[in-house]
Amino acid sequence: MQQTIARSAELSGVALHSGQTAKIKLSPAEEDYGIKFIKGGQEISASLGNLVSTKRGTSLKGISVTEHLLAAIYGLGIDNVKIEVEGKEIPNLDGSSLPFVQALKQAGSIEQKAEKNYFRVKAPIKVADNNASLEALPYNGFRIDFMVNFPSVGEQKIRFELGQNDFSSEIAPARTFGYIEEHEALKKAGLGRGATEQNVLILSQKGYVNQPRFTDEPVRHKVLDLIGDLALLGQPILGHFKAVKSGHKLNTELMRRLKLS
Repeated sequence: MQQTIARSAELSGVALHSGQTAKIKLSPAEEDYGIKFIKGGQEISASLGNLVSTKRGTSLKGISVTEHLLAAIYGLGIDNVKIEVEGKEIPNLDGSSLPFVQALKQAGSIEQKAEKNYFRVKAPIKVADNNASLEALPYNGFRIDFMVNFPSVGEQKIRFELGQNDFSSEIAPARTFGYIEEHEALKKAGLGRGATEQNVLILSQKGYVNQPRFTDEPVRHKVLDLIGDLALLGQPILGHFKAVKSGHKLNTELMRRLKLS
C-alpha cells in the first residue's frame, strides 16, 4: 500500500554549490499525490519532465541537488510527500541522505488505502558512454549492482537490494565525494562553495583526505545517487540495474529510454 509521512518535518543548512542557506519543509500528502516540490507557490513534480540539468547533481526547475533527498524518500518507501523549498538548492547537510532519513523516520509514516503503482522493467535496456554503462533488466524486486574505479582508491563493487539490505544504514550515510584538486576550479565556476570536510568525502591522488564512513563509501554514494535519480520515474520500480561508472547524465538517459519502452 502507498505511504506518506505522519507529520511535517523541517530541515535547513548550507547548500552545496551556492554556499547559501537553504530550507525545506516536508509535509504529508494524499494518495496518488506523488513527490512534489513547492517553490514560490509553484508545484514542481519530481519527474523527468521537470529535469533541467545533470551537471554536478540533479536539478529540477529552479531546484538543484535533489537526489539525496529523493533517495531518502524512495529508500524508505514513501510514495506521497509535499516538499516546500526556500532557496535554489536542497540543503546539503552532511553530504549524504542520512539527515533526511532521520527526519522522515522522526516524522513517522502512515499506510494509505491506495495500492502502490509499480513501474516494471519489461525488457533489457542498456545505455553507455565511453567506459561507463547502465543496464536495466526485468526483475521482481529492486536491485542495483554498481562498480566504480578511481585510481587513488581502486575498484569498488556493491550489490544493494531493497528488502534484503538496509538503506538507512548501508547506503544513506554515504557522502558526496570529490577530488581536492578539483575544488578550486569548481569554486571559480560557482560550484562547491558550501563544501567542507564535514559534508564531503575528499579524495586526493593518494587516497582519502578525510575519514571515510565506509572503506567503499564512493560506490555506496553512487548507488544513493542512482536511487535518487530513479525516483524521477515517479513510481516504485521493479527492476535490476547494473551500473559501471554511471553518473547523473547516464542515469537520466536510461530513464528516458525506460519511459519509452
